[in-house]
Amino acid sequence: MARKRKVHGTAGLIVLLTAIAGWVDSVAYVRSGSVFVANQTGNAVFLAVQIAERWVPGAHHAGIAAESDTYGPLASLFGFCVGVAVSVPPLRRTRRNGDGHAPWILLAVEALLLGSVAVLGPAPRELRLGLAAAAMGVQSVYAAGIAIRGVSTTTLTGTLVTLISTFAETPGRHARQAIMLLTLVWTAYTLGAWGGAAAGLSWSIGMVHGVAATAAGLTALAVWWDRHGQSSAAES
Repeated sequence: MARKRKVHGTAGLIVLLTAIAGWVDSVAYVRSGSVFVANQTGNAVFLAVQIAERWVPGAHHAGIAAESDTYGPLASLFGFCVGVAVSVPPLRRTRRNGDGHAPWILLAVEALLLGSVAVLGPAPRELRLGLAAAAMGVQSVYAAGIAIRGVSTTTLTGTLVTLISTFAETPGRHARQAIMLLTLVWTAYTLGAWGGAAAGLSWSIGMVHGVAATAAGLTALAVWWDRHGQSSAAES
C-alpha cells in the first residue's frame, strides 16, 4: 500500500487556523459581551461566576461577580459542541477508508458557518455566537485529525505546556522544529486576537466575520487543491 502523504504546508495551515481562532475569539469578546467562541474554558469560568453570584450569599454585594450573562456563554458552548458532533463522523469515515488526511470539507463547513455570521450580523447575538462557536468546534476536530502533538488551534494551554516541556527535553533537531512550530502557533493566536480586537472595535460584525470566513474558505480551497494534486499524481 502506498504511504499517505500529509497535506503540504501542514504546519503553516495550523498556524493560520490558530490565527483565525484568535481573531473570532477576540471579536466575540469585545462585541458580544465578554464571551469566547473558541476558548470554551473561559466560558465555563463565566458560567461558574454566574452560579456563584446566584448561590453564594453576599457574592454580588461584595463585587466579586462580573456582569450577569448566562445566555452568551451557553450559546457558545452549545454551538461548539454541535460543531464537534457533526464533524466527528466525516473524520471517522476517512479513517475507516484508510485515508490519513483530515477531510478538507470540514474547513469548507467552517467557512460557511463563519460566512453565515457575516450575513446574519443584525441577528440576536446568541445565534451569532452559536454559529461562530460551531465553526471553532469544526476547526478543532480538523486540527485533531491532523494530530500534531501538543497543538490545538482553539486553546493554547496545552500548547504552552508542550512548548515548555519541549524546552526541558534533550535538545535536538526534532525538538527545535517542535519549539518553532509551537511558538508560531502561540504568536499566531496572539496576533490574530490583536487584529480581531482592533477590527471588532471599528468594523461591523459582518465585515470582521467575513474576513475570517474568507481566510477559512481559502484554506479549504488550498487543502482541496493539494489533495487533488496528490490524487492526480498517484493515478499517473
